[in-house]
Amino acid sequence: MEIHKLQRSTLWFIGIAMLIVLTDMIAVRALSLAEDEPFLVYGLMFDFMLVLPFLYWLLLLRKKGKPISRIMAFPILGALAVWLIVPSAQRGMVWSAAWPVEMLIIAAELAFIVYEVRIAYRVIKGFRIASRQEPDTAEALRKTIYDGMGRGKLASLLLHDVSLVYYLLFSWRRKPQAVSNDTTLFAYHKKTNQVLYSAILTKIIIIEGIGVHLLLQQWSHWMAWILTAADVWLLALIWGDCRASALQPIRLVDGTLRLRYGLRIQTDIPIASISSVTSAHEYNPDRQEQRDAAMPLLGIPNVKIELKEPIQVNGILFLPRNVTKIYLALDEPKAFVQELSRQTIQND
Repeated sequence: MEIHKLQRSTLWFIGIAMLIVLTDMIAVRALSLAEDEPFLVYGLMFDFMLVLPFLYWLLLLRKKGKPISRIMAFPILGALAVWLIVPSAQRGMVWSAAWPVEMLIIAAELAFIVYEVRIAYRVIKGFRIASRQEPDTAEALRKTIYDGMGRGKLASLLLHDVSLVYYLLFSWRRKPQAVSNDTTLFAYHKKTNQVLYSAILTKIIIIEGIGVHLLLQQWSHWMAWILTAADVWLLALIWGDCRASALQPIRLVDGTLRLRYGLRIQTDIPIASISSVTSAHEYNPDRQEQRDAAMPLLGIPNVKIELKEPIQVNGILFLPRNVTKIYLALDEPKAFVQELSRQTIQND
């Protein structure tokens, strides 16, 4: 049903846009563009710089949940289209007539900036309140961003970046929680060789990054530095995830599996929504199973959680997706399965 609605919206946009463009082109050919009568140019610019971009957002982007700020660059393309449509003798009028539209665009951009500042203020204020109630800074950040911005993709990406910066730069005073004597906390970074994997990947990225940089700079210095910056970001992601893995064990609390698996898998699963949980020396799901599952990426999974119904999980970059199975690589898989099975029976 949603696909048919999108197709219908696309057809409506194409039809209306073609009608506007054809009408404007006929008007250009039929009417004289005198230098002292720039009203037709104003009309063309209004259609191409404002009406068509707004229709594109209204009929296509809005239905996908995209903000109107996505069309901010389109008026520039609209002005270029008007410049191409009008006769060459009157093209200078396009830029001279553009300033009122430019002022309108600037006003819209300023309004958007004010909106962003309001969101930032609300997030900072919410974090100060949440940090008083939640001693875990990462959880306070999570609660603040989701409460202030919802659970869309933009909020998830922002949460990922903020969490990465926190773990990489500001979490070193915190000590990892002791999980050996607590049956509700389960680690996943010691016996699964999290630090070793991170060190190996770091070595590979540094060696290959230096070689690729030296090779590419023979053709393009910009491209060489862009790829080097990407390598630095990847290293930050690896060690931020490693630090998060040490500080945030998996929790069983208040009838909920609080899954914080580094910066790779994050979600809260009601224990009543779990169908079964098993452990093995290793699991090797096929490609079809991996499509419907969340995977640990680093390490060999030794725990499999099957859900009664699809649940939204934040995966790589915290992008949300629905899964029916979750594979984990834990330090104590049997103890985790035993405790989760016990609580599952109690909730049933």
